[in-house]
Amino acid sequence: MNTIKKIVLATAAITVTMGMGVSAMAFSDMPDGEMGTALQHAVDAKLMDGVTDDSIAPYDNITRAEMATIIVRAFGASALSDTKFSDVPADEWYAEYVSKAAAMGAFEGDDYNNFNPEDNITFQETYTVLSRMFGFEPYKSSKGMVSDCEESVLNAFSDAAAVEDWAKPYAKYIVGNGGWTGIGGQLKPTSAITRGEFAMVMDKIVDTYVDDQASADSLKGKEVKGAVLVRKGGVKIDGLTTNGNLIIAQGVDETGVAVSNSKVNGVTLVLGGVDKTPSPSSNGKILPDDSYVSIDGEYYDVRVSTPYVYLNASSAKIDFYKGVEGSLVSLMLQSN
Repeated sequence: MNTIKKIVLATAAITVTMGMGVSAMAFSDMPDGEMGTALQHAVDAKLMDGVTDDSIAPYDNITRAEMATIIVRAFGASALSDTKFSDVPADEWYAEYVSKAAAMGAFEGDDYNNFNPEDNITFQETYTVLSRMFGFEPYKSSKGMVSDCEESVLNAFSDAAAVEDWAKPYAKYIVGNGGWTGIGGQLKPTSAITRGEFAMVMDKIVDTYVDDQASADSLKGKEVKGAVLVRKGGVKIDGLTTNGNLIIAQGVDETGVAVSNSKVNGVTLVLGGVDKTPSPSSNGKILPDDSYVSIDGEYYDVRVSTPYVYLNASSAKIDFYKGVEGSLVSLMLQSN
């Protein structure tokens, strides 16, 4: 782990008791080495709880409901989905998290409108969910594919051929863009992923969780390799340089985020900063009229993926921009 993450996560409070279990600072079954470090970071970052006061259960498989919970916590999502799954009772501890994860687009139900909350989730399914959420999926522009990577990045793994065809793009995105190096030289695509293994994947992808101004200030003048995940509004990031992704997550509200004097060579993904009171435009469309997210500096691939976000990028140089219907941006595109 790099210094930045250690500094930021040291400021995080103990996680609160929730449906997945009970939080604690120390667990009798905390493993040594990389897995133990990753699990402790996951606890500190409020992604995971213990299953009891004394146990983190590192080798237990993760269910779909548990992963939905972790993803919602990671991004600070609060919006609920209109979708009601047949097999998710309203009084289950995970019902709210499943609804929020569906609203994020992290999960879908099956053909029978079931979420299958108690089913274990595999590595390749994990790669799929995380690729969607962390902005690793490329898109096609007039100048070709943006932020793509070659499938040959999978050749380093002895079990690459075991990745199912539907999952190969997502596996390559996680390896090529997320920096995942596998476990023991393997991708383990069809194996169920354990709590400890999932913590390791997240630890490889996310460099810094920004939850307050102190964690934002820790980025100044640092070269960051992994993703920077901004989960709270009201912060200003200055002087960030990263080859990874910058994510303005759903937890960012109208208090906003300002990123200045920064260079992001990965994807800048704007999911939060929604205008709660958008207004009709001259052509009748409902569009945001206030901007709560601003960026300044150099950016390779900027995406606004949530409606009713108005991104102020008028002082930024951007190579590629992709918006979603109902969003606005003021920008200056670089010539390529």
